[in-house]
Amino acid sequence: YSGDNFKGPSGIMRVFRGTPENILAENDDIFPIFFPPAIQHTPKKEGAEPVLIHQVPACMIYIGEQLGYEPSSSAERARANCILMNVNDYLAEGRRSFHPIKDTMSYHDQKEAGDKSSKEFSQTRMLMWLAYFEAILLKNTNSTSPVAGGPNVTYADFALFQVLYTTAYQFDTEFYEHAWTKKANFPAIKEYYAWMGERPKLKAYMESDRCPPFAGDSMM
Repeated sequence: YSGDNFKGPSGIMRVFRGTPENILAENDDIFPIFFPPAIQHTPKKEGAEPVLIHQVPACMIYIGEQLGYEPSSSAERARANCILMNVNDYLAEGRRSFHPIKDTMSYHDQKEAGDKSSKEFSQTRMLMWLAYFEAILLKNTNSTSPVAGGPNVTYADFALFQVLYTTAYQFDTEFYEHAWTKKANFPAIKEYYAWMGERPKLKAYMESDRCPPFAGDSMM
């Protein structure tokens, strides 16, 4: 998808259609989606339904199940989904701290307010969230094991690793008083982050050209 097919008045991403009437207009989508990111997948299994969804947690759950990173029990799935949703909430709150005047306005158009708000976040709410994730890890046998408490890594692990990677990149600077290094005193979190980062395929991806660079603001 590109151009008008993506963002136009009849594009697949309905948030860009401009009016409620255009959002309601029918097209040949498999399933209505509102905004990116989204995934479209046609399973190879005969008779399987094609899938078109958005929302990061929904996409991660589906991809995880397709690639063998699904939880092994209902209880573990409930924990994994809870962790995934909390990661998403933490990331959303952190991003909003860079956009305190208007969420849809560019950070660069509200930089002074965004810098003040995001610095306060790095010294307060960020630490509350990290303490919560630390508490989850402390419930496990050790901090170098799957976060949802099951025998294997799941989509919840990739979600938590990514948000920790983002936190370390965004807030470990002089402006933020090196909040990740000096303020985030959570040893289980740090051990878990290092453990996940050594997974061979994940490490290869993070070091490759396929891994996009950070924008430098908005935890992105």
